[in-house]
Amino acid sequence: MILVCGATGELGGRVVRLLREGGHEVRALVRPATDATALEGVEVIRGDLRQPATLGPALAGVDTVVTTVTSISRSMAGEKGLTITDVDTKGTQALVRAAQRAGVERFVYVSAAGMGEDFARSAPLMAAKLSVEKMLAGSSMQVVLVRPDMFHEVWLAPASGIEPAKDKALIYGKGLLPHRYVAIDDVAALCAHVTIAEDPPPVVEFGGPEALSRLEVVAAFEKATGRSFTVRHVPRPVLVVGHRVLGRIKPDLASIMGMALFFDTHPGTWDDAPLREAGIDPKPATAYIQEAAAVARR
Repeated sequence: MILVCGATGELGGRVVRLLREGGHEVRALVRPATDATALEGVEVIRGDLRQPATLGPALAGVDTVVTTVTSISRSMAGEKGLTITDVDTKGTQALVRAAQRAGVERFVYVSAAGMGEDFARSAPLMAAKLSVEKMLAGSSMQVVLVRPDMFHEVWLAPASGIEPAKDKALIYGKGLLPHRYVAIDDVAALCAHVTIAEDPPPVVEFGGPEALSRLEVVAAFEKATGRSFTVRHVPRPVLVVGHRVLGRIKPDLASIMGMALFFDTHPGTWDDAPLREAGIDPKPATAYIQEAAAVARR
């Protein structure tokens, strides 16, 4: 039995589908008010990471836990009552403790590429993830840390300031360092792979097949649309002040600003080898850009 936490999210939902297609028995921990009708063929247990007493029934008889849970996307979308502290830190730590008590053998945790003390100081969300990584390091379970680079669907999209329909783009800092943006589908495929692999590595850090700077991303969008973009830079000092000042009052926004600053000042050292070794043919960032440009031209 595999328990997936975050099963109604963009990443978790894909992981569930892949595991079910592979014939595996899947259970999903879903919050009481969340619509779970899309989880066909999955045992749904109602519970909440913020309510540790609800975790026991979800973990009964479970061999492997996969969690993709994060509060930030729902919080940024305006959903009330979800915070990084309550969900990403305390809630996920409660899940780790409950999993150990239940005798779970393997715990797959989605973190982020570049994870370490510097990244944790940059963003409250990354501080939460590092705290969970440290907790897992001391557990008796077999732990697999999945650390992907930035998602196409987030960091190459209007949510992060790239708007091909409006010919506008936002550059954080100088925009010169290349990163290996990766598709959510490919991250989900790797999560599913390490969930059932006989002997997965303890840390899988990876990105997509292309290394592109933010400026190169904008140039690729301009080429794909055939139009020039209005480009605006957010200077590094603004990002520094923003993530420090907003850290306590708006930790979700502070995390976005801090991550953007980190990505602009820390080059990635990973590549797409873990994806290819798992039999996954990763989608290039330029392929996503061409698709997004085609949609914008309609």
